[in-house]
Order: sequence, then C-alpha cells, then structure tokens
Amino acid sequence: MNKSVATQEAIKSATQKAMAGEAASTPTVDLSKFDNLLSDPEDELTNEQMAEIDKVGQMNIIEQIKDEYKNTRLPSPDATLKQAGLMIVIFLVTATLILKADEFLRFQYTDWGFIPKSGEVLDYSDLTLPEGFTDQMSDEDLINL
Repeated sequence: MNKSVATQEAIKSATQKAMAGEAASTPTVDLSKFDNLLSDPEDELTNEQMAEIDKVGQMNIIEQIKDEYKNTRLPSPDATLKQAGLMIVIFLVTATLILKADEFLRFQYTDWGFIPKSGEVLDYSDLTLPEGFTDQMSDEDLINL
C-alpha cells in the first residue's frame, strides 16, 4: 500500500511542478544502487567461466583463423554459376532496355526534325554572311571559308 500511495504522491508532485514550470530540484530516481551492481566483484566472471563461454576467444590467432575457416561454408560451383547467370540476364535485359529506348528516342527526334537523319547533308549554300563578317579575315582565311 505504501508504494502505491508514494507513487501517487510522486505523480501529483511532478504534475504540479510541471504545471508551474519548475525543473526538478532533485532526481526522482535513485541511481546510487546501480553503482553497486557494476562494481560488485562477485558479479565478475572467472577465467574458467570466460574460457567456457568464449572458447574461440581463448585460442591464439592461428587457431582462431583455422576455426573460422573450418566453420565457413563456401558457395558451391552450382550456386556460383546460378549467380553469374542471373547477373548476365540482368545485364542483358538492362542493356536491351537502354539501347531500345535510345533507338526509339533517336528516331522520334529525327522525325520531329530536332536532329538531322543519318547521312542527310544539309544545304547551307543559300545562307549569306552578315555584313562585315569577313572584314577582319586575311586572304588565307577567306580561301578556307
């Protein structure tokens, strides 16, 4: 009963302080008991217990590597071939989609006239240069024009 009454009083007190906008002057939780739990030497594991729990950790590095390699399962050649085949299929599908989209857009843009068609030579002979365009050109530049 005392605990529930104390809890109710603590809740009322905290609510009143919160309503008044006051900060808690003392912590409401007693953390001193946790210090004793962490520093209690009886709770520490003995070397025998640690060796029993972590057998690999007690081995030297060479033995640890051997144990890791022994417990490692490498993929079978069949699984490796399946994975490589899947990667090739994904590559082919992706490349086909990209190339077909490029081909579609290229033909679409040439039909709209955005870019010239392959092999199409455009005739610019009827274009005239603006006045004074060749004023700063040498005779050699005019020949190459």
